[in-house]
Amino acid sequence: MKNEMNNMRRTKIICTIGPASENENCVRDLIKEGMNVARINFSHCAYDEALNRVNILRAVRKEMGVPLAIMLDTKGPEVRMFGYSKPVLLAKGDTLYVESTEAQPEDIPVLPPEKRHFFTNLPRIDKLCQIGTRVLLQDGFIELEVTQLHGEWPGAVSLRVLNDGKLKDKAHLAIPGVQYPIPFMSEKDKKDIAFAVDNGFEYIALSFVRTAKDIADVREIIRGVRPDSPIKLIAKIEDKQALANLDDIIRDSNGIMVARGDLGIELPIEELPGLQKKIINSCYLAGKPVIVATQMLESMTEMTYPTRAEVTDIANAVLELTSSVMLSGETAKGAHPKRVVNMMGRIIDRTESSIDYHTLARITHDYVNRDEITNIMAYSVVNTAHDWNAKAIAVVTDSGIGARALSKFRPGVPIYAFTHHETLYHQLALNWGVVPFLMENPETLRFSEVAQKIIDHLLKQGAIENGEKLVFMASSPFGKRRPTNTIRCEVVGDTTFHEAT
Repeated sequence: MKNEMNNMRRTKIICTIGPASENENCVRDLIKEGMNVARINFSHCAYDEALNRVNILRAVRKEMGVPLAIMLDTKGPEVRMFGYSKPVLLAKGDTLYVESTEAQPEDIPVLPPEKRHFFTNLPRIDKLCQIGTRVLLQDGFIELEVTQLHGEWPGAVSLRVLNDGKLKDKAHLAIPGVQYPIPFMSEKDKKDIAFAVDNGFEYIALSFVRTAKDIADVREIIRGVRPDSPIKLIAKIEDKQALANLDDIIRDSNGIMVARGDLGIELPIEELPGLQKKIINSCYLAGKPVIVATQMLESMTEMTYPTRAEVTDIANAVLELTSSVMLSGETAKGAHPKRVVNMMGRIIDRTESSIDYHTLARITHDYVNRDEITNIMAYSVVNTAHDWNAKAIAVVTDSGIGARALSKFRPGVPIYAFTHHETLYHQLALNWGVVPFLMENPETLRFSEVAQKIIDHLLKQGAIENGEKLVFMASSPFGKRRPTNTIRCEVVGDTTFHEAT
């Protein structure tokens, strides 16, 4: 069977593509080790670089015959430090002068590091602080406090460094608990979103989503570029305002990313594990994919082996039933991307083997949406597959709704999703437990013909064997866009079957 372990793996892996991995050999290795989604971070990527990466990813996924979603991650309203070009060593007790600027990064002057004069794109920083306000740099690793406010235009503050650290180029600046007066989308973000639509990305991850209206605004841009675009939107949860609007954001997005880097700065860090668990739970019960991101195997950016805490972190996310775990710098700029993905896959496989999926599916009974027939049918299919000891579930899907409904109930068997839409085929690579396959349009075929074609294909792939049991779910007749209405149970190789409609 081609890629057998990855077909059995339920929790998906997202890899960020960067200088360390933007070549065909490395992408091929990452796919073999289990990459399901390739992320391109537009905070650090020009259009020509992005197109090169997209072309490589598409060429390799076609060559290997595998589903692989490509995701653009927007820069969003990031707050950063400028005015220096090399890392600056800061010592406890140092005083920094940080000045707001409206200039573009390329126009901001670079000053000698000994001046300790820096710039930020945060407007009127002096209006957002008080004496004693806590400020964090470098993803929270450097802590400072405000010692003086300088109210002249454009506004500045003096800060005292509270711990030693190395300030890297364009480091993040955060004032915990403060809502920044920066629009959700910059002109760059709008252009990047249009670029994703024009170039057929499967997903856009939206940085710093605060309300459901942010998502609606992005959809309006997408409609202006291509009204029938099938692109899906992942909302990144990164601050208190997003948490306050979480239910609405989950409802209106196509998925959620728990962006723990900024979330762990904006909130007391000890609250992060509980929030992660809550967000994952809310998403999978809503039937939406959820991604856990940031520093999952950070030590392996340089080292060849992870810390015990990182291993436990990944395992806990899997046990909490996240749809996907994400690698950032580990694969974008790390020393050994292939080894990192291999390690993440090993941790996922071992953790998933300890989960009681039969009990889990029954627990979700109270969350079946009785107003959606597809939801009811999906729950019945999962229970049938477990009770009948089926090898797998096969779903024929035109929109992905059926496959995602099955994923919601976290079955203990693979969900083989068959679609004739290539974009959907790649998009489903993100969904927990779903193994997508591309098929011919079944519109002119009878259900029995489609079922036999699927069985023949799965036999050829080595995914099933004669004598094993398979549960089908579909909307019949095909091509009519009717709600899911058919469950069919087959013993592979047998001429008898049971069908419920």
